[in-house]
Amino acid sequence: MTRMSCVQGEAPTQHRPARGRPLRVVRRLESARPAFATETITAEALGLATRDTLERAGSIPSRPRLAIIGSRAARLPLCELAGAAVAVAGARGWSVISGGALGIDAAVHRAALREGVPQLAVLPCGPDQPYPAAHAPLFHAVASAPGSGLLFAHPPGTRLARGMFASRNRFVVALADAVLVVQASSRSGSCGTGRLSLRRRVATAAVCGSPGCGLLIEAGAHPLPGPAPLGFSVVGGSFAQRLERWLARAVPSGSGELGAAAAAELAGWPESLRWLARALVDAGPRGLGVDSAEDPGALLEALTEAEALGLIVETRPGRFRRCV
Repeated sequence: MTRMSCVQGEAPTQHRPARGRPLRVVRRLESARPAFATETITAEALGLATRDTLERAGSIPSRPRLAIIGSRAARLPLCELAGAAVAVAGARGWSVISGGALGIDAAVHRAALREGVPQLAVLPCGPDQPYPAAHAPLFHAVASAPGSGLLFAHPPGTRLARGMFASRNRFVVALADAVLVVQASSRSGSCGTGRLSLRRRVATAAVCGSPGCGLLIEAGAHPLPGPAPLGFSVVGGSFAQRLERWLARAVPSGSGELGAAAAAELAGWPESLRWLARALVDAGPRGLGVDSAEDPGALLEALTEAEALGLIVETRPGRFRRCV
């Protein structure tokens, strides 16, 4: 009976246990060894108001930077939408940031590589334990791309823990000039990152259609339309067009004021629904509630038509906000 052991850098050797002794298998843990060639930098060197020490591989892309984040269990149309957002940002001279996770984040990083857009992956780990491990080839590609790089929120040897994701998210917000949440559940890290962005008064937008994004829109995030249903056109322009207009302004919205840009978009509303558009503006960032209507039946009929046209989103049951 034999047992095998392998020490890094050495060939496997065989061991025979002493006669009469039970075989005990011992697993040896490798010492922390960075999987990437990194440089230690301070958060202050990145313009952040903290004393953290970080590990960097590659370059930090120049500003302005758009953080694009979302769910790990993302719908394919929304992953494609994230890729479209990268293309729009790159065309306007923005670099992009994401968190290296499955789903939306991975779609962002791959689209940036494909489009040649400078990017930064902010990872919730040390350089010796890239997470998720399956994305190691993707991370190497990002670190090697021109003007792009990786930023590790923790030093080598740090064991993965749930709290590490929160520290990653605060760096994402701190380094971004604007934040776009593509898809989020109501209690997800993506929704929490969007809330943090709003609290810090970073320009924040959310794509209509998921519960977490609905909560962010209700809290003041700028609403952007999701993928249009087959056979439908979205009033007020496509997702890419509206994202481009929002990036051109790059200021937080949700004040409830119509403004010049929104007034121009009002022309895209059907004549029969313009009263609803004005009522939604008057309702402010909390949205228009069905229970407050003098004629709930007429309001529900108008809301149903507006929702089918992609003009509004239901942020909470019975409460609506504009998507245009």
